[in-house]
Amino acid sequence: MKILIFNWRDLKHPQGGGAELFLHEQAKIWVKQGNKVTWICGGFKCCKKMEIIDGIKFIRVGNNLSLYLLAPFEYLKLKEKPDIIIDAENGIPFFTPFFTRRKKILLIHHIHKDVWKKEKKFPLFIIGYFLEMKLMPLLYKNTEIITVSPSSNAEIKKLFKKEANIIYNGVNLKKYLPGKKAKTPKLVFIGRLKKYKSVDVLLNALNLLKNENIKTYILGSGDDEKRLKDIAKKLKLKNVFFTGHINEKEKIKHLQSAWIIVNPSMIEGWSITNIEANACGTIVIGSNVNGIRDSIINNKTGLLFEYGNYKELAEKIKYLIKNKKERERLEKEALKWAGNFSWENSADKFLKILRGL
Repeated sequence: MKILIFNWRDLKHPQGGGAELFLHEQAKIWVKQGNKVTWICGGFKCCKKMEIIDGIKFIRVGNNLSLYLLAPFEYLKLKEKPDIIIDAENGIPFFTPFFTRRKKILLIHHIHKDVWKKEKKFPLFIIGYFLEMKLMPLLYKNTEIITVSPSSNAEIKKLFKKEANIIYNGVNLKKYLPGKKAKTPKLVFIGRLKKYKSVDVLLNALNLLKNENIKTYILGSGDDEKRLKDIAKKLKLKNVFFTGHINEKEKIKHLQSAWIIVNPSMIEGWSITNIEANACGTIVIGSNVNGIRDSIINNKTGLLFEYGNYKELAEKIKYLIKNKKERERLEKEALKWAGNFSWENSADKFLKILRGL
């Protein structure tokens, strides 16, 4: 089967993240099973226009914005047309029904809705909101939808008046393994530094925990980095370290040695990093929002706190730091929970849906 993916980034993109990992890990399995996969995405500085990685053919064009205008022309240039298209929505989809009648799947990690106002200025957030919340449901009303969590499915059901297929994120259990914990309390945030990720909530919580000798590592980069560094400086947080973008090997070491991972985001599709942390035997404290409440079982594999409530977050961090037995109980359950998720299972389920169409 010939599969074409439209996704705004790929894993080599400096801002590539969970959405890209979700597709890449499954696509390379599809290739091994004898399928052909082509991926059209946006370019970045010094990138190759065309590249084959893990058997997947990547075609890069434009940037984060111009990609959506150029992608249809790139599709028309393809010598070999696909059997099926995966149209990935990362805020807005590629509106493939406008330029092809080929069978397609709409992939939605989560409905952005309020994220538009958080991330974009007027009038961009109005345009983005309209395209996602008004035009997308109309254009894709007869299209099969795939999403990654029950919370996202509930939002899709409200918007499209129909159910989506749920395919969970996986984790590579051969790479993500428990390791040695840091001798002193260590917290980690990992992800793109965007306003909706709400890392400032973590910084405000740490301001209340200055006497606890906690080292905190902010792993990742993004357009909110300067603002967050300014907040850390203003609050005089001496034990907060911004690492910038790191490779997977370094990421795994941080996940293994951390006592706690903190995920304060306002919304996620699922949050792969929560399960990756769990596979490394590490607890996650996350905000009680769509996606995160699906990947964390409260008081069993981790803890949830009210979104934005940095005082509650600080209390839960302190509670776990002071209670080794409770940490160990949650770590044990988190490790068992992570064992439920594999890329092989996800890839097989996704491919079955594609073949069915």
